[in-house]
Amino acid sequence: MIEAPYWWDAVPPVEEAARPVPASCDAVVVGGGIGGLCAALELARGGAAVALLEADAFGFNAAARNSGGVSFGLDLAKVARWARWSGRKGPGVPALAQGALESLDFTEDFIVRNAIDCDYHRRGRLVCATTPHKYAQLARRAEALNRLFGAGARLVPAKDQHAEIGSDRFHGVLVIERSGQLDPARYVRGLLRLCDAAGVSRHARTTVTRIERAAGGFRVSSSAGALACRTVVVATNAHSARLPSTSLGKRVIPVASHIVVTEPLAPEHAERLLPRRRTGADDRRLLAYFRRTPDGTRFLYGSRAAPFEVTPARAAAVLQRRMVASFPSLAGVRISHAWGCKVAFTLDALPHMGEIDGLHYLAGCNGNGVAMMSYLGHRVARKVLDGKAQCIFDQAAFPKLPLYDGRPWFLPAMAAGYRALDYLDSLRSRP
Repeated sequence: MIEAPYWWDAVPPVEEAARPVPASCDAVVVGGGIGGLCAALELARGGAAVALLEADAFGFNAAARNSGGVSFGLDLAKVARWARWSGRKGPGVPALAQGALESLDFTEDFIVRNAIDCDYHRRGRLVCATTPHKYAQLARRAEALNRLFGAGARLVPAKDQHAEIGSDRFHGVLVIERSGQLDPARYVRGLLRLCDAAGVSRHARTTVTRIERAAGGFRVSSSAGALACRTVVVATNAHSARLPSTSLGKRVIPVASHIVVTEPLAPEHAERLLPRRRTGADDRRLLAYFRRTPDGTRFLYGSRAAPFEVTPARAAAVLQRRMVASFPSLAGVRISHAWGCKVAFTLDALPHMGEIDGLHYLAGCNGNGVAMMSYLGHRVARKVLDGKAQCIFDQAAFPKLPLYDGRPWFLPAMAAGYRALDYLDSLRSRP
């Protein structure tokens, strides 16, 4: 078993030695994931001299470790629950839905306009009901998705679900046509090439140690030297706690996610599992997600093997059991790759961009970062260039949890509670 992302077999992270940063520039972007790359690209195309600083190798973190699902990725039920609990009145549901849909449309158009070779296909996705009661709930969800997103959502009952998924462990599925998938490592490599062509000064293995105000803007200190700039964009997302000069880390909750990929399957076996090659997820609180690899030969399965990061071997053992429980035909199939990453969640279940501590930022993919981070990276750059708010997710309010310092000490208790609730749901569904 290879303890690294499957995507890296063909497109590994770009290994570059650290090099000195320029003495000055117009804008510094901290964080070289999808959001940071898109922000740096748009700033450079807008005429700014840009330095992009990444603490690791470009393509090392979640940007090139995720499953490659591309959707509007906004859970309006969670957003509504937060609004009721907190009593805060934010943007209305239709406006949020429109913003989320813009992120998907932007990303699809961006990939085409820039000819990024990343195996992008709009194949749709599945939400799989784990109990009969939850299948009934999916009917209401389908109506909302079609009304707000034009999602092409429809229900497929259990008796017909083999046309969509090769498992009898679900009680029907919801098909959402307006969704896609790509190879995330190829997408990141494409963004890097665009940044290089636009003249972005890229600096891998460069850790930012301090950001402080200075005459005319900011002074950014890093492991590769200090530089002066007018504007700083923070795109560290799940790794924001590593940046000591901003309180962004107290507003973003890093959650571990783990993924396994099987050895190549017989063509007929792969075809039975997901005949239309959609992405998919179940509807548990501790949900699992899955798809076939771009060549169609392997099965990818992801979930949270533990609240925090664990070894790939440990994650593989946990996820293989869960995978076989939902897809019994995979019993005995070997795991070829296993890995993990951190993704950024927010208390209000919304992505955010704006200004904090005098810095521009984008954060909070909530597990659906490919389209949203692409979109917010572009939007925050346009805000810097034009001086105007650019989208519905540019809000002054960005809630933080009391007594939270960036270390999510509460995740084990939350995970245990979710497991208990999922188990109770399964008990209620038994005859």
